[in-house]
Amino acid sequence: MFESRIFKDPKWLDEGQIPPTLRVRRREAEMLIRRYLNRFYSGAAASDITLIYGSIGRVGIGKTTLGRFVGKAVEDSVGRYGVKAKYIYINVFAAPSIHQILALLAMQVGLRINVRGITAIEALRAIVDHLERRNMYALVVLDEFQSLLLSSKSSWDDLYLLLRVHEEVPTRDGLNRIFFLLIASDIRILSLMKDRIPQVESQIGFKIHLKPYTPEELYEILEQRAELALKPTAWQPYLLEMIADSFGYRESESRGDGNARKAITSLRMAAERAEAEDSYMITENHIRWAISENMAGYIPVTELRALSFHELLLLLALSKEVLYRGGYVTTGELTKRYQEIAEHYNERPRGHSQLNVYIRNLSNLGFIEARGSGKGIRGRTTLLRISPEIPVDRLVEVLEHLLVDRLN
Repeated sequence: MFESRIFKDPKWLDEGQIPPTLRVRRREAEMLIRRYLNRFYSGAAASDITLIYGSIGRVGIGKTTLGRFVGKAVEDSVGRYGVKAKYIYINVFAAPSIHQILALLAMQVGLRINVRGITAIEALRAIVDHLERRNMYALVVLDEFQSLLLSSKSSWDDLYLLLRVHEEVPTRDGLNRIFFLLIASDIRILSLMKDRIPQVESQIGFKIHLKPYTPEELYEILEQRAELALKPTAWQPYLLEMIADSFGYRESESRGDGNARKAITSLRMAAERAEAEDSYMITENHIRWAISENMAGYIPVTELRALSFHELLLLLALSKEVLYRGGYVTTGELTKRYQEIAEHYNERPRGHSQLNVYIRNLSNLGFIEARGSGKGIRGRTTLLRISPEIPVDRLVEVLEHLLVDRLN
């Protein structure tokens, strides 16, 4: 029977695996956990909304990990004291309409109801009644929340209704049964909410801004992952320091992106290479190779898979136009290339307004950068490019592969 020389439990080098404890972001996690426990125990009688957001253009900084860790910890903690609470995680990329969110909510709390044939308020009333009858609370984590505000599939009135459910669908006992923890890409979510659902934005009781991970913080994360995933003889601390130093954010030097996903992926790639070479331990050469691969070509495939078909088409159009022209391209140049690519895939091109929505969404997610045309270009237009840390040629390959998969 095969026995790995390197791995003890490789699942912990999956970036999406939530660790049993948080060595970094512990203070933020404890604050949020105490906040929700106090509300569940005291029987809160008001809407409750908390927001986690990051720095502009930064991914892999622990927003989702923090939100999911808090949700699970709250569910486990209240259960020990006889309070029933259900943690529900929803990435709204996969559920871009209110009815899809409500369908997932109903399913998770054990309510059998077809939400398609009823209004949003009727579905919410059924969910709230179900929770009240069972003396139960729900902590709903809505990840990538900004995409709901940018989506044409959800109305702002329905979003208002969802997030202020306690005021709009009050319970008979006066208790708030549904609490929301919103996760958004960056601080621009606040202006988006103020513009589109100002009554909700003004009710956010707690805002947590996460900065990119420093080298020291990345080392803590990598050390925990190594202890969980690898055999003690397979790694040495200085190897983790190499990865942490490569990706850790140093504000004073304006370098490093603080991306834990890249760091964890680098450790996994180095470990897999050592395993493939039948080595007893990970070496410095394995680490250097993994770092160079990630530095040169990190493609956020998970985030790409969550995009709509036409967002993928638009991103492919921009990638090809950037490869052709270099640097920034105008919205006019992008629109023309997008229309050509849409027709190639037998899709009807979307209109100007919808393309602007896609551009804002892709910008919020850090895939593209936009700036005003400035001097040297006649008239006023927006200039766009693929974010510098993403290798455009490899992005084209990944996008074309994802588009073919969607068609099959």
